[in-house]
Amino acid sequence: MDGNRTTKMMPALVYDLNAVRWTVCKVAGWVVPKVFWSNFSNLRPRSVPVPSLPSEHWVRLKTVLGGICGTDMMSIMQRQHPASILQVFSSFPAVLGHENVAVVEEAGSKVDQWQPGDRVVVEPTLSCATREIKPICPQCKAGHFTLCSNFRTGPLPVGYMIGWNSFTGGSWAPYFVAHESQLYRVPDEISDEEAVLVDPMAGALHAVLRYKPADNDTVLILGAGVLGMGVAAAIRALSGKCRLWALDFDHRQLEKMQRFGVEEMICVDHADPQSRRYKKVAERVNGRVIPSKFGHQAFIGGFDVVYDCVGTGKSLTDALKYAAPRSTVVEVGTSQITLVDTAPLWFDELNLIGANGRAIEKYGRKKMHTYEIVFELIKQGKLDLTGLLTHRFGIEQYREAFEVLVNRNKSKAIKVAFTHE
Repeated sequence: MDGNRTTKMMPALVYDLNAVRWTVCKVAGWVVPKVFWSNFSNLRPRSVPVPSLPSEHWVRLKTVLGGICGTDMMSIMQRQHPASILQVFSSFPAVLGHENVAVVEEAGSKVDQWQPGDRVVVEPTLSCATREIKPICPQCKAGHFTLCSNFRTGPLPVGYMIGWNSFTGGSWAPYFVAHESQLYRVPDEISDEEAVLVDPMAGALHAVLRYKPADNDTVLILGAGVLGMGVAAAIRALSGKCRLWALDFDHRQLEKMQRFGVEEMICVDHADPQSRRYKKVAERVNGRVIPSKFGHQAFIGGFDVVYDCVGTGKSLTDALKYAAPRSTVVEVGTSQITLVDTAPLWFDELNLIGANGRAIEKYGRKKMHTYEIVFELIKQGKLDLTGLLTHRFGIEQYREAFEVLVNRNKSKAIKVAFTHE
């Protein structure tokens, strides 16, 4: 540590694991979802110390906006298995929030490219460069820093990203810290409201760069939230001319997908059994559904590419079945320990590709961080993020923020963020 430790306190939303609270909420949550942000939950407002700088190469940031990510909500609502590998690479208690736009408040003595007042977005991954490990691991050397081998090693505590560790803090608080290598300057022409969406859009863009559809492909996007919109927007921003379909439970969300070049929309109901969901899709794409036992169905026909932007066992099963033989499924949503019908994977000889966060990508003739590509696409007018931040709340209003998110049909929320004015 560098001696910058401070006793100044700040309000924050802190997540900590407690077996009793977890069990109570898991049971009660089936009936009363708001229990997940009640006084019984693992997420609680607390007064915590402003984090200190781990080394002279770190900066302290004042949060402007802290986005609420779908993965955060999955964890808060306990929809991820308690044995998830994500727990292995996290440390608690953790101040949540990795989506951000922030201003540098204080820079360490060896930071030479950043100064107080600089407006930035912070890449949250705590990889080799952040941990000041030399030589860096093979994945980091290749630019695949989200696949780093050292999330549990080096001079820092366990943690794979800002917002899911016990030492950096997160954007659901007024201040957090980051290594100088994690900072990306926000261009003047990009607003705070657009900048807070750079991280989720980068995740979607990375998925498309992992597998870009051919112009004659038919493409299905499962999920019409921010990730789904981002995938559609990224395909079009990269001049993709494929035919885009989207499937979701909310027809209002599906209608918003048209803004990003989606041409065909399929709306299914949450209560629809597999047979009814598959029949609705088959009727639209000239496919066939063949009943099996215990409510399972086989699906014949389908799409050339399927992006699963939900990340549940149900959605991945559907994605595999909606994919045509020898086609490709890209898993964009944060998946988990769950039950998946993998028969289509071998039976139809499918390609299954994972997409984890961001990377150093090949863009044209350059190699760029995914954030930098998002900035470039916005400046070129190929990517429009205006209006996607629909709601802002102070962290003391966190219960209202989560209510808005889980009741999108009523609130019409797209992206919700905490503000720290």
